Amino acid sequence: LFVVVESNPEDEGNDTAPAPAPPSPPLVVAVRSSCEMAAAVDLEDAFGAVFGEAKPEGHPTARPILFRAHARSAATLRVVATDCHSLAWGCSLSVSDLDDLRDDVGIGGSWVDFLDYLKSSLSSGEVKLLFAGDQLRKSTGSDGAKLVATKAKGLPLITISLHSVTGAVTSDVIAEFSLGLYGAYRTARELVSKEQEQMSQLMGSLSTEREKNEIMQKQLESLSFLDKRKATKPKLLADQVPSVSAVTLGSDQVTAPVQQQISGDHASSSCRIAS
Repeated sequence: LFVVVESNPEDEGNDTAPAPAPPSPPLVVAVRSSCEMAAAVDLEDAFGAVFGEAKPEGHPTARPILFRAHARSAATLRVVATDCHSLAWGCSLSVSDLDDLRDDVGIGGSWVDFLDYLKSSLSSGEVKLLFAGDQLRKSTGSDGAKLVATKAKGLPLITISLHSVTGAVTSDVIAEFSLGLYGAYRTARELVSKEQEQMSQLMGSLSTEREKNEIMQKQLESLSFLDKRKATKPKLLADQVPSVSAVTLGSDQVTAPVQQQISGDHASSSCRIAS
């Protein structure tokens, strides 16, 4: 969208207008619409796909109604609802339709914020399907239905109008839904398998680290035991070796009897000589 502003100055103060100046080049202001901003967002990356159950409001059905909202292309969002038997509804939302839905809901922020709110609302588990009561009696009624969802109570409602699918197209919608559901299951299974593999690797690494810690703990305990033995040996040796005072005392005790014996022997010898 381009807005062209042309400059045309006039001199109101003089009765006789001077010679007109050469016209200024037009000022071109580029205004980017919300549709252009939405077109710059890839729906396949920003939205992906959502599956869930749409609960019929006021009119119970023989089978549960399931729905799928997915990005069919980078600029188209496809929404279908079916009981996987005979009832089916669907619609395709272009970027312009999504822009109108955004205005109706009144969600501000960027386009990515709106898509996040839309996906969160459809994933909330509180999605309802509104349709005419006689539609169930006709198996595949001509009236459309409305898919109503909200992210939480009190927040704006998301209302998507669906048209009824009849004839052979019903089988196509059910087949497309079933294949999409299987694709989502396969993707989820692959993710779970990868997570389990990563968990197994982490558990193996944890077990290895635990064994290393146990070995290190045993080594530390062995070193601690050796240190205690080294600290105990000098104490035992000190207890076994006699002290200097003990040795001196023993020497005195041994010397005294020897001296007494020598004195006695000397006295005996003197007596013999005298006699």
